Amino acid sequence: MRTYKGIVFAEGYNKPFAEFKKEFASTHIFKEIPSGEREAELKKAHKIATDGNISGTPSKSKETETPKTAE
Repeated sequence: MRTYKGIVFAEGYNKPFAEFKKEFASTHIFKEIPSGEREAELKKAHKIATDGNISGTPSKSKETETPKTAE
C-alpha cells in the first residue's frame, strides 16, 4: 500500500500529474504546505502514488544527432 503523509493511494493508481493535482491539491495535507513548496510536495506524492510508473503520459526525450556516414 502506498501512502504519503496519511493519504493512502489505491493500488495501481496511474493518473497523470495534472489529474493528480486536481484531485489532491485541495486536501488539508497540501494546503498546510507553503505555496512555494507545495508543487514539489505534490510531485513527490504523485511519484509515490504511481510508483514512478505512469501509463499514457509522454516522457521528455532528448534529441540526438546521428553521425553521418560517408557514402
